[in-house]
Amino acid sequence: MPNSSADVVVIGGGVNGTSIAMHLARMGAGKVHLVERGHLAGGATGRSGSMVREHYLHPTLVKMAMEASQVFHKFADVIGGDARFQKAGRLLLFGEKDEPAARANVEMNRELGVNIHTLTPSEVSELVPQLMTDGIVLGVYEPDAGHADPMATTYAFAAHAERYGASIRTGCAVESIKIAGGRVVGVQTEEGLIETNTVVAATGPWSNKLAVPLGEPLPITPIRVQMVHMRRPPSLEEFTTIVIDYTTGMYVRMNAGFKSLVGGESKKDLGEVVNPDGYGLNADHDTIERYWDRAKSRIPEFAAATPMGGYGSIYDMAPDGNPILDRSQAVDGLYWAVGFSGHGFKLSPVVGRMVAEFVLHGESKDHPIRDFRASRFAEGDPLEAEHPYEGMGHQ
Repeated sequence: MPNSSADVVVIGGGVNGTSIAMHLARMGAGKVHLVERGHLAGGATGRSGSMVREHYLHPTLVKMAMEASQVFHKFADVIGGDARFQKAGRLLLFGEKDEPAARANVEMNRELGVNIHTLTPSEVSELVPQLMTDGIVLGVYEPDAGHADPMATTYAFAAHAERYGASIRTGCAVESIKIAGGRVVGVQTEEGLIETNTVVAATGPWSNKLAVPLGEPLPITPIRVQMVHMRRPPSLEEFTTIVIDYTTGMYVRMNAGFKSLVGGESKKDLGEVVNPDGYGLNADHDTIERYWDRAKSRIPEFAAATPMGGYGSIYDMAPDGNPILDRSQAVDGLYWAVGFSGHGFKLSPVVGRMVAEFVLHGESKDHPIRDFRASRFAEGDPLEAEHPYEGMGHQ
């Protein structure tokens, strides 16, 4: 490939990279190039649990999630294409220690307009009769929540980016960002140089491969997470509600056919630091057993389920579990959209718009992008919940 030029280069072909590229192209950013070393959605995006919900523990995130959820519900009209969104409802289960925080967070979410409400244990049983409610003092139900297809979503963003004039190049690894006089002048790929003055890095767990050589290490830790596939028995074939159990650290949602996807949300489940270029892509045997045990403890009929393996994915964890959406402090013309900490998929429609507005206009119009500045950690001002849930590594 000969050298080329672009007005903006987006690095990373996951769901946020393609959303950013689409929004930039749609907003008239000029010649937009997206470069991905593998294939689209080939990293963490393609292994996402891909849940869509509005319940968050910070008002900024609630408002962003509300906008993103509305996009997923009307994806064909707002974006175009099919994200394969399925509304399933999302039920959170809390024990005594988290009840005050859950009630406070539900009140805050409701004040902001989220369709969410609390349930007594008996109401939980009415909603999902298969559940054991031992140790549960409160349920929180979000009926409009659901899940989508992360690959379909990414490819839809990419297709519409191209429709607005963007160029997408896969199978082309970025080697470095070229700097002159403290400013971006290009992106060096394995196939040649792309001359540009503006770069958006949406590179997830690989971000520090670009950031460290520029003298700007980012506080991002690559964390391996695991998900387990279970073939539900006939008695659970109608069980489709997403369940997040804060007493066991387990979540379960319907997957393809009559399978369920079972994952972990405790701090222990989010403690495996890995090399993003060499982590286990299959679920470990002891993890399959541990997650199955959690599922059985809350939904006894999972004892008759058939484990069908599982897979490993990777989070780009930031210290407060929230993304970094910021311009570089070391290099003019460089922007970071990284550190999504497992929230990237559900927020991608709004993150794409926010970052595109930030690049083009220096601010995002509806949500305070400054909340996601990289310097917040050094300033002692992380984006944290007023009422966090105990023991959970993923809020």
